[in-house]
Amino acid sequence: MEELVDETPLRERFMASARSIRQALALAGTLILVLGVLIWIFLRDLETYSYIVMGIGLLVLVVDAAISFDAVRYAVFGRRGRYGLNTAIVLIAFVAIAVVLNFVIYWAVGRPDPPGFLRVDTTSTKQFIVSDQTLNTLKNLREPIDVIAFFRRNTPQRQAAWRATEDLLSEFRRRSTVQELNFRLVDPELEPNVATEYGITQFPSLAIEATESRRIEVIPGLNPNQGPNVFSEQDIITGLLVVNQIKQKTVIFISGHAVRDLLDDTRGGDGFSLAASALVRENYAIANETLQELGQRLQTNNPELFPAAIIFAGPTNDMTESEEGILLEYSRRGGNLLLLLEPESAPDSFKGFLTRYGVGVGEGTVVDTASYVAPNPSFLQVKNTNGQLPEHPLTEDFDVLYMPGATSFSYSIDPETIPLTDEGIPYVRQELVAISTLNSWAETDIENIEFQVEEDQGGPHPIAVAVEAVSEIGGSPRRDGDELLATQMVLVGDTDFASNAYFGSARNGDLFVNAVNYLADDYELITLRPKTVAFRELVLTESERNFVRWSGWLLMPILVALAGIWAWWRRR
Repeated sequence: MEELVDETPLRERFMASARSIRQALALAGTLILVLGVLIWIFLRDLETYSYIVMGIGLLVLVVDAAISFDAVRYAVFGRRGRYGLNTAIVLIAFVAIAVVLNFVIYWAVGRPDPPGFLRVDTTSTKQFIVSDQTLNTLKNLREPIDVIAFFRRNTPQRQAAWRATEDLLSEFRRRSTVQELNFRLVDPELEPNVATEYGITQFPSLAIEATESRRIEVIPGLNPNQGPNVFSEQDIITGLLVVNQIKQKTVIFISGHAVRDLLDDTRGGDGFSLAASALVRENYAIANETLQELGQRLQTNNPELFPAAIIFAGPTNDMTESEEGILLEYSRRGGNLLLLLEPESAPDSFKGFLTRYGVGVGEGTVVDTASYVAPNPSFLQVKNTNGQLPEHPLTEDFDVLYMPGATSFSYSIDPETIPLTDEGIPYVRQELVAISTLNSWAETDIENIEFQVEEDQGGPHPIAVAVEAVSEIGGSPRRDGDELLATQMVLVGDTDFASNAYFGSARNGDLFVNAVNYLADDYELITLRPKTVAFRELVLTESERNFVRWSGWLLMPILVALAGIWAWWRRR
């Protein structure tokens, strides 16, 4: 009977009986852990339950490790275990360093106004970082701003639109370092009273509110079903300008004299509706008046009615004597003028007006054989790389402008003979904004483009200039108290560059709006306008599509297999 007594210790008998379920526990724990991870990835609404499932899986694995203590100890402290432990330590250290480094970088780029080297946008239109114009606007905020975003998020399209808007507003909040800018989301179905309070009936919409003055600007968004970018950077800038300024500055397009039509919105036409809309987005009040109506404003002597700038968009008819007198009086009072002319059609009265300020308008059309849009050498391509954009606030950071036919400007008198004020300030001062290259000339016969040494004047030719004058050449300066009254002019030898047909080409629109900002003393707004998100579609032929398909399906696996076979052959 003694031989039948089992003297094996109780612990060893328990471990032997449990050995049969170790593999089942390991498999079950692993499967439960993987299931929890899958729930966390694909069913985010069940995120809390995924943690519970992953916890159960880890608990099962811990129990399995306790039952298999000897096997685990051998696996860890045995010969293979030591090698594996060293590898695990190296791997864990690498992952820990990567996690810490990633956290530090994430923290750094999330700080207000991070350095440029920390946040780099490699897209061509810089669509993931705000523009210089936005930074200038945020630096000039006078009070804190609250943005209330009204979004329905009951469809994938609306959810995607909110994520895109949230990213944009987060960037605004991050870069607003002078005044605090916050935003919050309101679901109009859950909080209908908030939408009613702001008078919002269209969704999505943004309500931009200045917290101290309580000025509010509501910006309706686009249809989320047509794309996630329902709000643009320019939309938010416009709202900020509206709530940040006490009153709008008035810019007048002078009508009459056969100028371009301000209301013509024909795409690809010569109207100026896009130019006017761009100024409205900059928070300017736009008016379309005659010079006689401008004279009535001047007669009131009301500073509130004095426009910040007036614009002549390609006049081709002369001014009357009384109209020229009104324009002179406006300039003498410190008014500002943007004058766009066309070659061979500039009226004599406008040329005579500019002559009073020492500015001459060239004859003919500028032709540039070194920088043009083929096949027409009179379609000027004004490039910074060619030195055609001298350093000036109007064209800072510009790369290229397009001017389809331009005239030139110059001094009408010797600059050395320009009179000086008692303070030593010249009556008139010209600054170059854009010029042609050395391979250019003023062509008087555009039908027969050929440079003739004896008849044509070689370049470079100024095709856009900025003029500051404290008096006419033959007049005397006026003063407002101790300050001189100075008129600012921006003269461009082309009108088509700002027309509907070319306003969106290169930096043409930026030059037009910058010129108005410059004349209206809104220097903080002189910069590049935000660009819209570019849609780039990859179009492949059938053979190209087949190459991409089969190279992805077969080429890479075959290369990996060949590399494995080669490694096996060397080691056999």
